[in-house]
Amino acid sequence: MISSAALREEALAEYRILAIRAPPTIDYNSDLEWICRSFGFLRPRDKKKTAYRIFKALIEAARFNKGLSSDELAEKLGLTRGTMVHHLNKMIKGGLVIYHEGQYKLRGRSLKSTVAEIQRDINRIFEDLYKVAENIDETLGLFFR
Repeated sequence: MISSAALREEALAEYRILAIRAPPTIDYNSDLEWICRSFGFLRPRDKKKTAYRIFKALIEAARFNKGLSSDELAEKLGLTRGTMVHHLNKMIKGGLVIYHEGQYKLRGRSLKSTVAEIQRDINRIFEDLYKVAENIDETLGLFFR
């Protein structure tokens, strides 16, 4: 007999995309904040914009093709390591950030390539959903026009 814990599956990734109107003018900080909000990392109750500040530090480190440890981020931003790890884990699960050799860094070589990789991931998920839905429809005799 299989236990209920064994039947539970851990999500490999959790993509959350919010449809939020893009900023009307080009502005680095506003655009970066909009990306954080669009991915669900920046919530209205986060008055200190913690996730935004962490993500901004990682983007700026990417300019020099480097990552940052949670301790470096905590010191740089004046936050606890626990707060850092909480937000970083959410960003990893959301596909924006990776952890490699003790450092957190942007998933792609640029923000645009990171977003493109996330889009490919989401497309693969929808391809799988489409195939399984099609099999269920065929099993039940439901037809798509």
